[in-house]
Amino acid sequence: MQQIYEFIANKQAISRVFMLFLCCLLLSAPTFAQSSNVRITIHKKNISVIEALKEVEKQTKLSVGYNESQLKNKPSINLALEKATLESSLKEILRNTGYTYQLKGKYVIIVPQEKQEAEAASVKRITGRVLDDNGEPLIGVNVHVEGTSVGSITDIDGNFILEAPVGSVLSISYVGYTPQTVKVTGQNTYSVQLASDTKLLSEVVVTALGIKREQKALSYNVQQVKSDELTQIKDANFVNSLNGKVAGVTINTSSSGVGGASRVVMRGTKSIEQSSNALYVIDGIPMYNFGGGGDTEFGSKGATEAIADINPEDIESISVLTGAAVQLPPFMVVMRQTVRL
Repeated sequence: MQQIYEFIANKQAISRVFMLFLCCLLLSAPTFAQSSNVRITIHKKNISVIEALKEVEKQTKLSVGYNESQLKNKPSINLALEKATLESSLKEILRNTGYTYQLKGKYVIIVPQEKQEAEAASVKRITGRVLDDNGEPLIGVNVHVEGTSVGSITDIDGNFILEAPVGSVLSISYVGYTPQTVKVTGQNTYSVQLASDTKLLSEVVVTALGIKREQKALSYNVQQVKSDELTQIKDANFVNSLNGKVAGVTINTSSSGVGGASRVVMRGTKSIEQSSNALYVIDGIPMYNFGGGGDTEFGSKGATEAIADINPEDIESISVLTGAAVQLPPFMVVMRQTVRL
């Protein structure tokens, strides 16, 4: 009786193993059919590699991915495939091209053969840390492999992790610091120290007294007009060509012709009893502008002025000082620089 029970138990165990094997075989059947049971027939001469791959795609219903710019210059081939398997067909098409294939589900990917072998052997997992001048970790530093889309950023401790092939170059950049590059060698850990970028642009401005000072150190507004802007409009008095080029300046022509005076008022009228015309300073020398009659703002009238006799071609640049802190009651200041001959 004991032997009968053992025989039945063994039979049940064998049945379970057989059913498990059958299920695994059924699950792998679609993939096996795609790679082994597909048959391809191509009989063509002087066919390009791209056309052959398109024919494979058409007959197998698989998606074939490749870089057209790299395969279009490959020499034409002669194919005589008769009910060939997918693997043998692809090997025949890609023979002597330097390319191979990868099967992934319903996709066939064409990749460079050397690149595939090299990348599999040389890609390394890299860890590193980025510090500042004082040895403190930098957060959010951009680290990426040049020529690729692979990249990472540092965490709160300045650490980063990424994968890169040996021989590639890591580009490390952060706002306010000088970028650095690190070549990937055989080591797995890298420590990078970024130096502060202390290069600051300082624009020098010549004030009304001919003193050179940095623009950020001035307490008044400075507007600059270059010589090419003055010569765009041909006028007997170059002062009139400043109209519309300087904010806060009103220019009225009181007399026409060569040497005719122009009334230049900056930031509005500042005095009733005295003139509000601008003060001109040429290379550090003040040039007062006098009217032909009357001493007051509303009594003066334009006649001639020496500033109108200057040739605009001789002017290097014009600095217009229009801030409230630069006022010399009742004048404002316009600074002229002549061309150094």
